[in-house]
Amino acid sequence: MPVVARSMRDPDVNPCLSESDASARCLDENNYDKERCSTHFLKYKNCRKFWVSPPGCLYVRRHL
Repeated sequence: MPVVARSMRDPDVNPCLSESDASARCLDENNYDKERCSTHFLKYKNCRKFWVSPPGCLYVRRHL
């Protein structure tokens, strides 16, 4: 596995790892019907918004 891909599997690097995994698992279980997985996508989107996007950048600020 490439270093970048391996690092994205690390919860210290990717704070939304569980939400990402849940979205992928939902797609697998529902034959890639995105409509059925919309709640998982929304949770992932909200997680990314909380940790990564300005003005908070809580995750980035905490790990510098």
